[in-house]
Amino acid sequence: MDVLGLYRPLPRSVRLHTRIRAWTCPLAAVVERAPRSGRLLEVGSGHGLFANAVALAHPGLDVLGIDPDPRKVVSAEATVGARTRVRFRRGYLGDVPESGFDAVAVLDVLYLVPRGDWPSFLRGLFERLRPGGRLLLKDVEPRPRWKFYRCLAQEALSVRLLGITHGGAFAFVPRAEMETLLRDAGFTGVRATGLGRGYLTPHVLYEAERP
Repeated sequence: MDVLGLYRPLPRSVRLHTRIRAWTCPLAAVVERAPRSGRLLEVGSGHGLFANAVALAHPGLDVLGIDPDPRKVVSAEATVGARTRVRFRRGYLGDVPESGFDAVAVLDVLYLVPRGDWPSFLRGLFERLRPGGRLLLKDVEPRPRWKFYRCLAQEALSVRLLGITHGGAFAFVPRAEMETLLRDAGFTGVRATGLGRGYLTPHVLYEAERP
């Protein structure tokens, strides 16, 4: 099933947003790195595009997506239908009482968290994983500069002018700094992979494990 097909009954604005997201974000590359079975938590799931994509690609995976925007959660829930292995819930990371997930995915969310809260946020991700569980953190890196500034302009439009996304912290750091933050949070096996080739945004994926 085509993941975008799940959104055809939804309003045009949601269909447009998810289609642009699918075109501009390397979702498939992140899906490939997700576990084939077990439990995955997505923090900041929005309209549910990644959560749905990974659930369709890996039918043995139970997926929970959380997001603070009630409108997006309603849209995401409308895509579920009779499927029982993908769920959506309104809330923040701190509202998730469950732990022991096999993977936690965070795609283009960290930059909206105030920079001073990053250590506690990353530690919260760590604590919700089982030992050996995997973190998939998709972010943007500040190079090349032309791609980065184009990305900043796009996010300013989405967050501050159109109100499509909640937040406004807009904090991005180089790979070395992010890798240090992840290690300080307790993660091991930290590695970064650039996913910006072929895109106008300097995407980078950080993978790490809870020992």
